[in-house]
Amino acid sequence: MTVAHGALIHGPCYISDNVFVGFNTIVYTAIIGKGAFISYNAVVTNGVQIAPNEFVPPGANIDSQEKADALSNVPKDSKEFAAEVQRVNQEFPASYHLLFGKNRCSCGLACEYH
Repeated sequence: MTVAHGALIHGPCYISDNVFVGFNTIVYTAIIGKGAFISYNAVVTNGVQIAPNEFVPPGANIDSQEKADALSNVPKDSKEFAAEVQRVNQEFPASYHLLFGKNRCSCGLACEYH
């Protein structure tokens, strides 16, 4: 699962594997199926169930099962975008020491021991 910046997930929720939750998205009391893609600024709520591999468009308000059932499959370019975001995010930890130093104090901030 990938959760982008500014997303809010509030339970009770169930989010399956390989789900992309976009920027500034709200997921509240919902069930999200495997491989679903929730675009930026979307809201998914009211206990709806998003089927596997379904695409929630940007800015959509999916607050009924009828709306959830009308969704289409995740487009190829959105799948590629989600994979690229995941790849970049996995590279970050290995590079943090280049920006912040190898030594950390107990609070997590970089520091240089002398």
